[in-house]
Amino acid sequence: MERFKNKIVVITGAGSGIGRSTALRLDSEGADLLMIDRNQEDLDATKNMLKNKNSSAHVVDISSINSTKNFFKDLEKNYKRLDALINIAGILRFDNSHEVELENWNQILEINLTGTFFMCRHALPLLLKSKGAIVNVSSTAALGAHAWTAAYSASKGGISAFSKTLAVEYGMKGLNINCVCPASIETPMSSNPIMPKDIDTRLLKKIMPLDGVNRSPDDIASTIAFLASDDAIHINGIDLRVDGGLLT
Repeated sequence: MERFKNKIVVITGAGSGIGRSTALRLDSEGADLLMIDRNQEDLDATKNMLKNKNSSAHVVDISSINSTKNFFKDLEKNYKRLDALINIAGILRFDNSHEVELENWNQILEINLTGTFFMCRHALPLLLKSKGAIVNVSSTAALGAHAWTAAYSASKGGISAFSKTLAVEYGMKGLNINCVCPASIETPMSSNPIMPKDIDTRLLKKIMPLDGVNRSPDDIASTIAFLASDDAIHINGIDLRVDGGLLT
C-alpha cells in the first residue's frame, strides 16, 4: 500500500511515541516526510529508521510564530507543495487544578494549542493548493473528564474546537481536517506520570480503557495515516476516538 507515494507530509513530535510511529507508518507507504521535534537526537534516531532517504528532520519550536513561519518558508522554497500536516507534538502533566502554576499552564497551552494553531496557519496556503489534509492529535481529555489535567484538557479541547472551525471554513475548498483522540497509549509522555499527592484513586479508572490494556503508538499511527489519506476523503471535522472504549 503506497497511499502517500510522491506526497509531502509534515509531522510534528516525530522524535518519539505516536509521532515516531506515524513517521514510520507513512514512510512505509511512500511519503516524503519533513519531521519536526525539539530534540535533535530523537529526530535523528527516527530518521535513521526510515527507508526514504529524501525525508528530513528539523528542530523547530512550534510555540514560536517566527520559528514555524521560517520552517514553512523553507518548505515552500525547497518542495513547492504540501499534501498533509500532522500535528502530534504535545506535553502533559498532572496537577490538582487549584495548584496549577501559571508557568506550567502557559507552557502546555503554548505547545499543545498555540503550536497547533501556528502550524496550521502557515500550512493552510500550501494545503489549499494541493487540496490536502490536516490531522491534529487531540485526546479523550477533550471529550470527557480527566482529573488533574486542567491545562492539558483545556489545550486538547481547544484543538478539537479549532479543528472543527477549520473543517467548516475550508471544507468546501477541498481540505479535510480531523482529530484523533487517543487514550491509554504507551508513550514516553504518558509512562511513569508524576501524580499529585493524596489523589482519589477511584478517579484513575476514568483514564483506563475498558479492557485494561494500554496499546502501542502504532495503533494510533494507523488511524492517523487513514485520516491523512484519500481513503478518508468524505470524513471531515470529526474527533475519532481510539480509546479502547474508555468513553463508551
